[in-house]
Amino acid sequence: MLCKESTMKTEEKSANIPRVRIAVLGNINVGKSALTVRYLTRRFIGEYRSNTDLLYRQTITVNNNPLEVEIIDVSGEGEDCFPVEQVQWADACLVVYAITDRKSFLHAAETLAALHKVRQGAGPLALLANKADLEHLREVEEIEGRTTAVQNGCPFYEVSVAENSSDLYQAFEFLVTECRALQSSTKTRKFSVSKMLGTLIGNNSAGRGGGGAGAAAHGGTVVACHKSDLHRSRVLKRRQNFTATASL
Repeated sequence: MLCKESTMKTEEKSANIPRVRIAVLGNINVGKSALTVRYLTRRFIGEYRSNTDLLYRQTITVNNNPLEVEIIDVSGEGEDCFPVEQVQWADACLVVYAITDRKSFLHAAETLAALHKVRQGAGPLALLANKADLEHLREVEEIEGRTTAVQNGCPFYEVSVAENSSDLYQAFEFLVTECRALQSSTKTRKFSVSKMLGTLIGNNSAGRGGGGAGAAAHGGTVVACHKSDLHRSRVLKRRQNFTATASL
């Protein structure tokens, strides 16, 4: 009984913390897992191959406020099947390729084009080229990556996860900042409508919205979860959005 109460309190506390969900997409062997773990823990794990998606959860600090970040590392296995469920779950997407693998670059370009169709242009995107430390094996020029990013209206970062490039943190922080700005904007619009209706019916109560994002401080360990959590969290998210909309 004590265990259940503790779990309920933890879930309640987590529900009050703002959350940003990011999907990391790309072909196999481009360093998605190493990139994700490096961002969340500042540790380099080397690259390992997984045939299943992994969901990482970590609470970071943004502008002195806690922010829960969930990052799904989408497996590159079965690349012919576009990960629609994972993309729809996410608030933002980071598309990754390796400069040493032209096939992964072409796959990334196709993924960006597909994202615009699936997400209908909504949600922040970024393109990241990994393995910049392997210049002698380069198959994709930096200008090609930048051009593709410009064509898709998103920022471009060329990094080395192995060498802990600062730009890899900037890529994630760009997505977090954009997501928090969109979330704050949505809260402001909902609050404005609620306040207007409240005034009309004589209800003068008011609330407060969330803040923006900035440089993030990272630490602690990463908890990896199976992607089976995605469906449950998507349903909960839809219910929360429906409730918030209905309350207006």
